[in-house]
Amino acid sequence: MKKDHDFKYTFELVPARASRGKALDDIISFAQKAVDDGILSALSITDNAGGHPALSPTALGREIQTLGITPIIHFSCKDKNRNLIESQLFELDRHGLRNLLVLTGDYPRYGYKGIPKPVFDIDSVVVLEMISQMKKGFLIDPRAPGGGTRLSPMPFRPGCVVSPFKRLEGELIGQYLKLKKKVESGAEYVITQMGFDARKFQELLFFMEEAGIDIPVYGTVFLPSPRLARAINKGVVPGCVLPDELLSRMESWKGPGKRDRLEFGARLIAVLRGLGYNGVHISGPGLAYEDVAWMINRSEAIKDLWWDFIGEFEFPHLWEFFLYEKDEKNGLNKRERTKTQRTKLPIGEYLSYRTSSFVHELFFEEGKYLFGPTKTLIRLLEKGGLNGVLTSFEKAVKAPLYECQMCGNCVLTEFAYLCPQSQCAKGLLNGPCGGSRDGWCEVWPGEKPCFYVRVYKRLRALEQQCTFLKHTLSPRDWEEWKRSSWVKVFLKKRVDKVPS
Repeated sequence: MKKDHDFKYTFELVPARASRGKALDDIISFAQKAVDDGILSALSITDNAGGHPALSPTALGREIQTLGITPIIHFSCKDKNRNLIESQLFELDRHGLRNLLVLTGDYPRYGYKGIPKPVFDIDSVVVLEMISQMKKGFLIDPRAPGGGTRLSPMPFRPGCVVSPFKRLEGELIGQYLKLKKKVESGAEYVITQMGFDARKFQELLFFMEEAGIDIPVYGTVFLPSPRLARAINKGVVPGCVLPDELLSRMESWKGPGKRDRLEFGARLIAVLRGLGYNGVHISGPGLAYEDVAWMINRSEAIKDLWWDFIGEFEFPHLWEFFLYEKDEKNGLNKRERTKTQRTKLPIGEYLSYRTSSFVHELFFEEGKYLFGPTKTLIRLLEKGGLNGVLTSFEKAVKAPLYECQMCGNCVLTEFAYLCPQSQCAKGLLNGPCGGSRDGWCEVWPGEKPCFYVRVYKRLRALEQQCTFLKHTLSPRDWEEWKRSSWVKVFLKKRVDKVPS
């Protein structure tokens, strides 16, 4: 049944940890039915979802593409360094797989003989920048073998992900500011993380309008099984929230084709359509194609009743912070920003920030105070062959204060004098991943706060939140590893590595 309207439907496929077998046969069968029916615009394919190894989305995407439906390849950063990312983008273009969903990715789990090493060499913002360069014609670095060559344009269509379903102010603001970076870097559409709160869904639309972000946005309609719903409710799935009262409803969903499960999804689709989304991204385990088709057709039949369903998707107690004031007339949002009160830092954090800021201004800001004499001293040490002494001294000062790893390109001033390389589990430089929950890091829930929440809290307390994620940062250059960042600041050059 072909649809003649602009509202789009996509479905998420999750490859198995195998290269053949019934699970993969079922995916191909699903795809063939989607082609025959014509309701779905595309099928997205996850990239090692949940941090678990699985069949490559490229392999499955090639098969699905031959059937006659558009595959959207999930392209994550967790398992690849920048060279492999570039190589795989060449491969995808070669195969004509150009619709990509670029994301940071879940922290890797459960690999062969243990937990694998996470990579996260570059983040989703930088990957989008790379893809944008490839769309124009990628210029190979002149210093590299075969460098100076400009490649033919590669017509990728990259998208990104955002989660409005965050409880704390710092979590939410980080998501939205990173979304702006992603769009500025080339994202052409956005898909939400899974969630169930209508006001939060609308909040994202209001923010995009306010920020001048005019790209298609698709709301995720996720239908978990009762078992998976219990896991999400307990916080097992990174970054995802499912309230107790909704879990109670889902506990009654006994089978994958149970109509109350599908009715729930149809009503959420109707709400998202009524709010102004361009389409929906449907996902969930155990859904047969017939289930998805029934749900979509049901949503078409009830789309004009979406206001009647808003109350089924209200969970205000989950969220400590909304970006916009509540509209008491309809339970959704006004277009007025929420007024917030200034917060206070613990005395230890306050003193740490102020001391670091004072020292930075005293020694490291060009044209001020002791910058000139310090530059002269460092030049003399460098000429005298005492680089090793200087680098060791820098390490001795910064390691106990900032957990410094001597990356050679210090960015402490961008993060309120907290270090993202040592204190963010993924070492992200351009904003948070989507894995935090209630302010806790995805990797150490209940033990270690999300790095970006910590940064925002510092800046918020000092009324400097306007500087939060203000700049897009280049990725770490690993040639600088174990070198002095001080020499780079003063002499604009590299020095020898710090002694082990």
